[in-house]
Amino acid sequence: MPPDIPNFEPWELVAGLGLFLFGMTMLEQALRTLGTRSFRHLLRDYTKTPVRGVFIGIISTACLQSSSMVGLFVLAFVGAGILSMTNALGVIFGANLGTTFTGWIVATIGFKMSLTEYAMPLLALGTLGVVFLNPDYRRHSQARLLLGLGLLLMGLDFMKTSMGFLSDHISPSVFSEYPILLYVLGGVLFTALIQSSSATMMIVLSAIHAGVLPLTTAAAIVIGANLGTTSTVIIGGVKGSSDKRRVALSHFIFNLVVSAVALLLMYPLLNFITDRLDVTDPMYVLVLFHSLFNGLGILMFLPIVSPFAKWLQGRFADDDLIGCQYITKVSPTVSDAASEAIRQEVIRLYYKVTILNLRVLRIRPEELLLGFNGLEVYEQIKQAKSSYDDQYSEIKHTEQQVLQYANRVLREKSGEGVTAKVSQLVHASRDLVYGAKSLKNVRQNIVELRTQSDDEELIETLRHDTRNIYRHLLNLVEHTDPVLLEEKHVQLQEEINLSHDRLHQLMTRYDSSDAIGIPLSSLLNINRELLVSNQMLASAVRDLVMIKP
Repeated sequence: MPPDIPNFEPWELVAGLGLFLFGMTMLEQALRTLGTRSFRHLLRDYTKTPVRGVFIGIISTACLQSSSMVGLFVLAFVGAGILSMTNALGVIFGANLGTTFTGWIVATIGFKMSLTEYAMPLLALGTLGVVFLNPDYRRHSQARLLLGLGLLLMGLDFMKTSMGFLSDHISPSVFSEYPILLYVLGGVLFTALIQSSSATMMIVLSAIHAGVLPLTTAAAIVIGANLGTTSTVIIGGVKGSSDKRRVALSHFIFNLVVSAVALLLMYPLLNFITDRLDVTDPMYVLVLFHSLFNGLGILMFLPIVSPFAKWLQGRFADDDLIGCQYITKVSPTVSDAASEAIRQEVIRLYYKVTILNLRVLRIRPEELLLGFNGLEVYEQIKQAKSSYDDQYSEIKHTEQQVLQYANRVLREKSGEGVTAKVSQLVHASRDLVYGAKSLKNVRQNIVELRTQSDDEELIETLRHDTRNIYRHLLNLVEHTDPVLLEEKHVQLQEEINLSHDRLHQLMTRYDSSDAIGIPLSSLLNINRELLVSNQMLASAVRDLVMIKP
């Protein structure tokens, strides 16, 4: 250690940083358990517009103290189709401003009291609770919350004390020898390294409080930290799904533009705060500067959020247009979003089965699906030019992925509502696959009927009834109020049974198989499997409509 700084303990600074980061991790884990259910409902129900998304992003990040956690849920809900990209961008923008709340707390009370006095009781209660309480109980998470807060305060106190020793030996004028861009780059690299802009802010505030850093240097570092915090999202999005990469790109572009504007306006903004707003405390000046340039960024991006979202949609091609589109984008740990992702995936599976069965019966899907969401799925399958066997294998593979994903969701100790919903959706997916398998079993018989029989009435009746039943099913999925479900479902069952009886009469009117060109046993087999398929589809659709999004 240099002789001219006898009291400086570099390990105290490093230990303080480590305690602060560990405390943030503990706090985030506790809040994930205690507060995320309410947050998920807030995010799902109150982000109907980008402006609302901004406010929810600000509030949720200020409460949860973690923009990365907010980003995780945003990503999950975008993947599940709950949040549109446009509204999700609003939440991301707001989360940036919400992160400044930590700086305000620390600047307001963090340096005005002895933090150790408050850290000790928090650490005492937190550590004892974590050691002795059952991890399955809510009290255990509350103890982790107290422990996290205690570690945060102790880490901040260590950093504050360490910086205080430097104040007598380092003059702020030293930092004026280097260009501002160097400090911006330093803020980017340091924040990317420790993965926490809040920790960077705490160190800078500690240095300002000790009189070590001049205000302009601190402001430059904070600007860099604002950009450096995007590294977490970028790393997570590089090998992720298309939506995940779009969210990562939007986060980076937003922070890059905001940081560039903040750098260009740094001196005017600082002068405005000190001269016009008459703020003299450098810590308050810094946190106000941080809030102002993030708020300015929101005002810049909100008017263009829709075209920005549209531009993002065109940046990355969808990874697999035919495969699973929802459950691959949502973590099974986010139970509400995960259950909705399963529901959307099973609805998509229903469209795949419908399209496959129509292929067996030689009914044009584009005619039946016109005006329904399933038309998009058909266009994707058509674009892939898949064979019948490939389509059936894809249906089986989708079912397997849904089952595996659902099991992971159920292992996350979800609430009773989520558990019941997921179990019902798994049942629906099994019924859908049975609906496809039934027609696959008689596919060759149907080919024989179409190519060897001269009974056009039978063939056309089969197709006509199938069109009506499938149209009824589509209307149930997309246009039926759950209140009217039972009535509509009874009508559908009657329609299915009448079709079966009608086809049975047409099939049994011949004295011998020679008269129709195909054995009667094959005809009856077709009718039986068609009945089973229709019943399975009706059962699956009933389950899907009963589950509200």
